[in-house]
Amino acid sequence: MKRSLTLLLIAAALLLAACGKATPTPDLGEQPLFPDLPVLKPTATGPMEVSDPAQPIEVNAGEEFTIIVEANPNTELHWEVAVALDTLVVDYVWKDFVAKIKSPASIGWDVWTFKAIAPGTTTITLGYYRGFTEDTAKMAVFTIIVK
Repeated sequence: MKRSLTLLLIAAALLLAACGKATPTPDLGEQPLFPDLPVLKPTATGPMEVSDPAQPIEVNAGEEFTIIVEANPNTELHWEVAVALDTLVVDYVWKDFVAKIKSPASIGWDVWTFKAIAPGTTTITLGYYRGFTEDTAKMAVFTIIVK
């Protein structure tokens, strides 16, 4: 009898809790949770067209653009900006790795995203560095024309 009464009380408590008002989730709108951090956007997947350093990249001020280079995270080599950017003309936004296939050992592409700040011409120099040294396996210099 005591057990039946206990079960009945538990069931009644659960029913009462279920009938209560749900607390509404606050609408944060478009505000980022951490406004001081850049908003990361997912990078496209699939075959990427590698950027050609011989072809200038033309972009309008205020727009973002990408530079794509082949990468292999399984080696000691990694891409880094080798020469300081002219931040009056372009600025770094973020970098992402896109694998050719879904595998921990996949080769793929580094997708660098930059923002055109103001009209002018500048270069972005990427170096393919070995480990934490200053030794580069290769360099790629891209000419950027901001209109």
